[in-house]
Amino acid sequence: MSYPPPGGYQGGGYPPPPSPPSGKTKVLGLNNNVAAMLCYLPACLCCIDLISSILWLATEPKENRFLRFHSLQGLMLFFIGLVINIAARILGVGISVGGRMAGGAGALGASLILVFFFFAIGLALLIVHIIACVKAYQGQMWKLPIIGDIAEKNS
Repeated sequence: MSYPPPGGYQGGGYPPPPSPPSGKTKVLGLNNNVAAMLCYLPACLCCIDLISSILWLATEPKENRFLRFHSLQGLMLFFIGLVINIAARILGVGISVGGRMAGGAGALGASLILVFFFFAIGLALLIVHIIACVKAYQGQMWKLPIIGDIAEKNS
């Protein structure tokens, strides 16, 4: 009696990676995986992620769940970054004004802590954007916590 090779795939080793979703977008004729990748480009690149996410949501049919999912998730990720940026600016102005009114050096320390804190959050967001770009290009529906479930339900 012969047993199948380990790994569950009869061709030996691991199964081949899944191919990216086929098809092209209705508007620009881009491959779906390239279009999905554009939804995650960091916002510092002329808001290409915002523009492409809105474009795909407005033009792609509901049957293209792959692209609609990445468009929604990319749009929510953009707005999370925007809210964090606005909060950082408001807190920075508040600490600056409060420090000048108090006339102490404590405001400088608080400002430095705030700068490092928001730098770390910005770096984490950049890493998430890069991972999401790679996963979308590979044709995977990689879900982020919380917003991934919302995007999947509404795509």
